[in-house]
Amino acid sequence: MLFGLPYYIILVIPLAGSLFVPLIGRLSQKLRDWTPAILMGITMILCWSLLLEINNPQTQTTWMWIPSLHLEFGVLLDPLSVIMAVLASTLCFLIYVYSTEYMAHEEDKDRFFFLMLAFGGGMLTLVLSNNLLIGFIGWEIMGFCSYGLIGFWNDKRNPPEEDPTGYPQSNPLLNYKTEGQYNTHCGTKAFIVTRIGDAFMLGGILLLFLFTGTFMFTEMAESGEWFVAMVGAGMLIPTFLLIFMGAIGKSGQAPLQVWLPEAMAGPTAVSALIHAATMVKAGVYISARFLITLVEAAGHIQSSLISLGSAQTFFLVIAVIGAITAFMTATMGMTSNEMKQVLAFSTLSQLGYMMLAIGVGGLLIGANEHLLHAGEAAYLSSVLHVISHGAFKALLFLAAGGVIHAVHTKYMTKMGGLKKYMPRTLAVMWIGVAALAGIPPFSGFWSKDSIIEYTYELAVASEAGVFLNQLGMVLFILAVLAAMCTIFYSIRLMGIVFYGHEEEHHEMQDKEAHNSPHDPGPAMMIPLYILAGFTLIAFLIYPIIQNIVLAADTPWDEILMEMIIVKITMPGLIPFGATLAALALGGIPAYMIYIKGEGKNNALIPERGVRRRVYSFLKHRWYINEFYYWVLYKFLRFVEWWRVKIDNRIIDGIDFGSSRLAQTMSRKIRWFDDHVIDGFAEGVATQSVQASRTGMTVQTGRINDYVAMIIFGLGVMIIILLVIMGVL
Repeated sequence: MLFGLPYYIILVIPLAGSLFVPLIGRLSQKLRDWTPAILMGITMILCWSLLLEINNPQTQTTWMWIPSLHLEFGVLLDPLSVIMAVLASTLCFLIYVYSTEYMAHEEDKDRFFFLMLAFGGGMLTLVLSNNLLIGFIGWEIMGFCSYGLIGFWNDKRNPPEEDPTGYPQSNPLLNYKTEGQYNTHCGTKAFIVTRIGDAFMLGGILLLFLFTGTFMFTEMAESGEWFVAMVGAGMLIPTFLLIFMGAIGKSGQAPLQVWLPEAMAGPTAVSALIHAATMVKAGVYISARFLITLVEAAGHIQSSLISLGSAQTFFLVIAVIGAITAFMTATMGMTSNEMKQVLAFSTLSQLGYMMLAIGVGGLLIGANEHLLHAGEAAYLSSVLHVISHGAFKALLFLAAGGVIHAVHTKYMTKMGGLKKYMPRTLAVMWIGVAALAGIPPFSGFWSKDSIIEYTYELAVASEAGVFLNQLGMVLFILAVLAAMCTIFYSIRLMGIVFYGHEEEHHEMQDKEAHNSPHDPGPAMMIPLYILAGFTLIAFLIYPIIQNIVLAADTPWDEILMEMIIVKITMPGLIPFGATLAALALGGIPAYMIYIKGEGKNNALIPERGVRRRVYSFLKHRWYINEFYYWVLYKFLRFVEWWRVKIDNRIIDGIDFGSSRLAQTMSRKIRWFDDHVIDGFAEGVATQSVQASRTGMTVQTGRINDYVAMIIFGLGVMIIILLVIMGVL
């Protein structure tokens, strides 16, 4: 590494530094607040320095971790790891700077900043580790920190704020007496749901180790023997699907997407950290990592019968789940009323795009060697969308935090008319929304439209086969529909928050004796300006990223021209046209209703009819979340019934009855023992003692008595003998 430092220092600084945060807080609270930003700033500089050493480290990158088990720990310096490390460290740094002002008046900041810094360290441990086991430890560090941060405000005693557009909740599991109780529930829910995926993932990791004999990605990529062995044993697909279950949980893919909207219960800085820099990107990273590993391992296989096509089912599942998640969660965001929750649904949808690109890339590469370039480009589009989404989603969440911080409510219908109070926040949010919606030329357009483009490539490439063509068309349609929903809920959010009526908002401000809402201070706004600036010029940086990811040296201007030309020529013109049509179909109605209409949107949803049913269906999040709670409630009811009816009455009845029977039998046996067995034994003993005493009168101990007895005995014997002989 540059500066003469060992590579592992990148992991040590945030993880070890987090332990000192509470200690520093005893000395200086201001220094404590800035410690995570300072340490992550140093880490960020070191991560950026790695760009010069990709695939060409200056020093040894591995060392023995557990010698007795021959387990090594290694720092992986390939394009994917380094880019993810740069992205995570940079976003963490900006979010930590933002947090110094956002959390200025909160309590228990020792715990907050400790968990925030450890969170960033966990992500860096995952993406930079060449050891799957160490990477899994980083994976779990993030799980622990997310639990603590989502439920951070667990001590709030006020009743939870009610959604003005919400429905009455009948499930008792969703009734909360205090806001702290709700926050605790959300943190616990995130922990449990992600642990479900992690349990499967750990099983997949152990199965993979049984065939590979190593946890090192590099060693897996250098040999195809384990690939052949797993295909022969029929374990390749099951093993990697188990590992992908961890990605489904961490990145909130269907059907485990239910935890992420509730993760908004934590401070906004936490929401930005989870959605932009860490946690949910981890699932995308591990999926991309195994795409690379499988492709490289398959390249070492000599047999023509076994190739990457053997893993086609794995990539097919990734693509299908990604497309379904992208569309389904985008529709959910169209009706949500909680500001950060709308952004959470958008995160789920964009993560679905990333998974879709990885799956499509694997399908294209495995289908035919002539589609190798298209598959690599699809993988590249996923990486680009990870980067662009990280920037504009951090921008949107941090801006939303400024809005919520100013108006003291999280529900959009309680806001409105903020454009004249928060003009700078409005400007940066429009930049973020334009990127999220995929409006040209903002960053999200180039990456998301590329994903749609290569999904269309799968649909029309004759080399892929009829089945993949049909599948590709379905995936393409879902991706376009998701884009249409995305621009709708993006403009809807801006319209309700900044352009709607402001009466309720002002009334609330007057009651709480607050000043009029205003833009945040410098510590919160500067990170927003930086993120907004990157979002504006990201398409100029994409050619550089492309050369890094694909290990190429194509001139910058050629890549930029190709990015533009492919949109206006065949076959890229068709998906580009479909994307523009989706933007128009979703954006124009949203603008007319929520910005130009200014608050007249409620009249569009009647009390009855098809529109009300569709609205209710989306408002209830396709009833998936409620189905899980219904199952859980029924399970708990069954457990209670089992406890009362079966356990208490039958099982406990048998236990207690057996105990009483045993006690009764014990008493009977005791009586029999005391009166029969002991009585007989005591009687025999008494008679023996009496006989002994009688014997004592015969044995006097005098020789004369013994001689007399002998003579008497001899006399008796002589008489008996004479009788027998007939003499007497």
